Amino acid sequence: MHKPPPFPEILTRIARTCDTPTYVYFERSIRKQIERLHTALQAAPSRLLYAMKANGHPRVLKMFLDQGVGIDAVSPGELLLALRVGFPPGEVLFSANNMTDAEMHFAQAQGVLLNIGELSRLQRFGQAFPGCEVCVRINPLIGAGHHDHVITAGSLSKFGIPVDQLPAVREVVRQHDLQLVGLHQHIGSGIPDIDTLWSAVQVMLDAAREFAGLRFVNLGGGLGVPYRASEKPLDLSRFGERFGDSLRSFHRETGAEVWFEPGRYFVAEAGALVVSATTIKDNGDRCFVGVDSGMSHLVRPVMYNSYHEIVNLSNPNGPLRTYDVVGNICETGDTFARQREVAEIREGDALAILDVGAYGYVMASEYNLRPRPAEVWVPEDNPTRFEVITERQTPADMVAGILQRSL
Repeated sequence: MHKPPPFPEILTRIARTCDTPTYVYFERSIRKQIERLHTALQAAPSRLLYAMKANGHPRVLKMFLDQGVGIDAVSPGELLLALRVGFPPGEVLFSANNMTDAEMHFAQAQGVLLNIGELSRLQRFGQAFPGCEVCVRINPLIGAGHHDHVITAGSLSKFGIPVDQLPAVREVVRQHDLQLVGLHQHIGSGIPDIDTLWSAVQVMLDAAREFAGLRFVNLGGGLGVPYRASEKPLDLSRFGERFGDSLRSFHRETGAEVWFEPGRYFVAEAGALVVSATTIKDNGDRCFVGVDSGMSHLVRPVMYNSYHEIVNLSNPNGPLRTYDVVGNICETGDTFARQREVAEIREGDALAILDVGAYGYVMASEYNLRPRPAEVWVPEDNPTRFEVITERQTPADMVAGILQRSL
């Protein structure tokens, strides 16, 4: 069973007219995900933020701005970009972990709400800004995710203040007359079901009841998407049913809104990386397909052993063959897929690597001094057309930038 690509004709035309490698984003997919989650959260007053680290392209951010979705920013750079795109400070939550004093002062000067996940940083914030509003990130000591590297709660996690240290949080808040307006948690990324998330939510709601006057609880993101054809999409109807009664009861009791801040869930399935097969090499034991991209463009398969469906756009109905699809970086681990069945690939064929809208281009690098790919946007109102939103970097551009920075 293979996962079909979105709009294969458009991807093929983009490969032909824009060349490869090129990231392609479908606006229609993102909007559908926003609508689905809005519908699932009707049980209680809620608000959506977008974790922009998943994909921070200004065109993507502007679409979320138009949809009334706020921003979760994790660095001064993300914060500044969100503000420059047009998000009001009141729509941005600043959630940098292990932030410096300079970052804290910078964010506070922008008028955004700081989300602090360390007791010592909360103490410094109180000393610098007594009486000010603040949000605190807690660690419910329950974590989950598609890989160990993306589990962001639990006893071994660097993120958040452990829930058993809430008395110390209360003391720092009292000592500096801080206005604690929100509690936040985020237990991991790519969570495939709601049961683990539900356990953490219960911890969060119980913790929130200990603090009077909260305006919101932020339950984080982490909602998974199906990367394989055999995987089922998250059942949002069950999500609403499971959470609904508790969230309604919590809101009636406290008056606090419930916030969610997905990243991957909104944008992962909206993206494809279109590449070209440059080399076919049969070593007897393995048949390698080399492409004009690599881990410098999409690092997830190497970093997380992540699965991404690969589709032959040029020969979609060809007989299935088994390949190792490998990149152009001088690293043995630079592999997109091992022993993967794909419709027969010929040199020059255009391939689409699917579900790369999240943690794709944003994690790209210039390793091996390979230029970054182009990015293309396919608008919702006319998915038969497209626009280049990031020009392809050239070797000359890249080298000029290096020399300019080094002088």
